[in-house]
Amino acid sequence: MPKAALKSILFSRIKIQESRILKNNNSISDAMSKTLAVFNMKGGVGKTTTAYNLAVGLVKFHSAKVLLVDIDPQGNSSVSLGIPIWELELQLKDVLQKRATVDEVVIFSKSGVHVIPSNILLAEEEIPISGLPGRELLLRKALSNISNNYDFVLIDCPPNIGVFSVNALMASQEVIIPVDMSYLGLLGINAVERAITMVRSALDHPIELAGVLGTRFDGRNKLSKEVLSSLEQHFGSKMFQAVIPETVKLREAPSYGISIYDHDPTGAGAQAYEDFVTEIVSQYE
Repeated sequence: MPKAALKSILFSRIKIQESRILKNNNSISDAMSKTLAVFNMKGGVGKTTTAYNLAVGLVKFHSAKVLLVDIDPQGNSSVSLGIPIWELELQLKDVLQKRATVDEVVIFSKSGVHVIPSNILLAEEEIPISGLPGRELLLRKALSNISNNYDFVLIDCPPNIGVFSVNALMASQEVIIPVDMSYLGLLGINAVERAITMVRSALDHPIELAGVLGTRFDGRNKLSKEVLSSLEQHFGSKMFQAVIPETVKLREAPSYGISIYDHDPTGAGAQAYEDFVTEIVSQYE
């Protein structure tokens, strides 16, 4: 792809502010809870793969207390952590509709991550939930009583800007944007930034950018290298140094209900996500 085309896509965007939440704490255990949304309006970028492997990595390598909120009706984060989503008696939709408390819905996964799960029934409730008063704040209010019990609250968003993604962004302090190494991945950045700008301006919520994570990188592919280079040049320090490779093992791990660290502990995917986890932790030390 011509470099001029890549540059045009990136520099025609609405610019994301570059401030971070201040790092005033000396350790994870002493810090206030951080709530991070993993968000991209494009599907297939490794959003769920990033959300659940980040959650497990924070527990496994840093002994953090982590809550993963699966607000994607596909329930992929829940499944990836070994939760049988079709056997759920209660799930996130019941919390959003105030039929259950968060404490009643949280599941303790075998990986040590606490999970608020979902399945496709959440999608069936989107219209009723969209009609509720204060609909964009339902998740924030639900989490307000328990978020300080955790070092990190991670929210896996659906690939759109509907009521569930808005709830996730409104409940979060910062957002992680996974971007796959493709032309369409670059095009998707503009939509993501418009969504974040809308949350900041129309809904008056000062959400910040934690960083942009390059995913599905193939070092044999010229386009992958060009896209990554363009992202690094434009985002600078907002680009995570870790780059997630395109591997079969990363795609396989969810089918076993385990993280990449357990499925292929010495592989490139596991190492890349461990490096990413370390970067996340270092932001708050």
